Amino acid sequence: MKLRTKICLVCVAAMLVLSQSFSLFMLYISQKDQLERISKYEYAIFDNRLKALRQYAEGSFDFLSMSEEMKQRIMRSGSKEYLGLEYAVYEEGREIFNMTPYDYEDTGTENMDPFYEINMDGKYLLVMGKRLDIGPRQNYDVWHYKDVTEIHNNSKKMFFQGLAAAFLLTGFIAVILVVVIRLVMRPIYSLKDSADEIAGGNYESRIKVRRRDEIGEISEDFNRMADKVEEHIKELAHTNERQLQLMGSLAHELKTPMTAIIGYSDILLKMRLPQEEKEKALLYIGSESRRLSRLSAKMLELTGLYKDGEKTIEKKNVQMKTLLENVKSLMTFRLKEKGLSLTVKMTGEELCHLMDEDLITSLLMNLLDNACKASHEGGCIEIEAWEKGISVRDEGSGIPEEEIGKIQEAFYMVDKSRARASGGSGLGLSLCRKIAELHNGRLVIESWLGEGTKVSFLWEQDSR
Repeated sequence: MKLRTKICLVCVAAMLVLSQSFSLFMLYISQKDQLERISKYEYAIFDNRLKALRQYAEGSFDFLSMSEEMKQRIMRSGSKEYLGLEYAVYEEGREIFNMTPYDYEDTGTENMDPFYEINMDGKYLLVMGKRLDIGPRQNYDVWHYKDVTEIHNNSKKMFFQGLAAAFLLTGFIAVILVVVIRLVMRPIYSLKDSADEIAGGNYESRIKVRRRDEIGEISEDFNRMADKVEEHIKELAHTNERQLQLMGSLAHELKTPMTAIIGYSDILLKMRLPQEEKEKALLYIGSESRRLSRLSAKMLELTGLYKDGEKTIEKKNVQMKTLLENVKSLMTFRLKEKGLSLTVKMTGEELCHLMDEDLITSLLMNLLDNACKASHEGGCIEIEAWEKGISVRDEGSGIPEEEIGKIQEAFYMVDKSRARASGGSGLGLSLCRKIAELHNGRLVIESWLGEGTKVSFLWEQDSR
């Protein structure tokens, strides 16, 4: 059952219950008022007629000394004259006069209410009784009834008429409610349609907000939610696309060395080569295998950063002095291999930053590794830390200006032959850029041909 149907049914039911409850209450009040007015009127007439009957009996010649038979004759005669129809007279349970079609159980009238209502033979009767005293020892019970069935029938008739009118009015109001509810529910239908479109893949679907009530607020909240959903979908799509590109590039990068490794392996297995040729083949296989190992490690790390993002970050305050000493220690063998020296500069012994130590270590190791590849034997590399960043500078041949904007792309290398000869993969700066982004920072690359390159990691805001 739809919401609008439920609302209509609830409103209609509530209207019917309220209207009929009100009608029944008003009918009850009206009926009670009529019965009270009739009762008071009838009781006044009843009382006047009893007074006339008493005067008639007491005016009779020595009524009290008459025989019982004569007394009854006089009471019948007086009752016919002064009471008429709708009256009955009893003496100690004996019926003396009764012009009504009903028999009464004479239980005494001393303590009874002035009048009460009974249902007899399908009729509603208003009954009243009163004691008639003639002399000190002569007592009669006089009963009077008034048929008020018509009043009850009229009340029932009015009730059913009111019920019919209520149904007609409720039907009319129900039609109006349907129209009003459709107008009120229209924004909700729009919400549903937009939700269906978003569920179907149309993330640009939005609701036109024309109201300033609660539904308008819900519509605005829905649009904001849709904006966030679209933003996250785009981010996910971009990340997925980036990962696919990385995987495609990785496959391409793996193809050439793997082909060569397989080729050299087949030659070594199938042919007898001089010792010198064997050593060259094994050195090539070992070199390419190590490069592939480094390439795979960096690829996995970069893919994990794109996948998990902020989840991988565990920031804490790190002393820069301790960090740089650790990095220098890790680079010892790499520097000795190429005969390079590493100079560390820092502004302040107590300098610290809020960071993920492992990721920043990885960033610096990649920058230093790139500096080692670019440097000539006997050269010097400088790493410097200050309040707003860290930089690594080498004395290599530099990077052409038109290439600076491209080198942060995955697998991009300025000199591919020299990069591969030195074990390069083209992933180092791409990994560094992602780590910088996760720290709300950025990479700045400065290069001078024939003089060297400086790569700086800058925090956009103070992270100390």
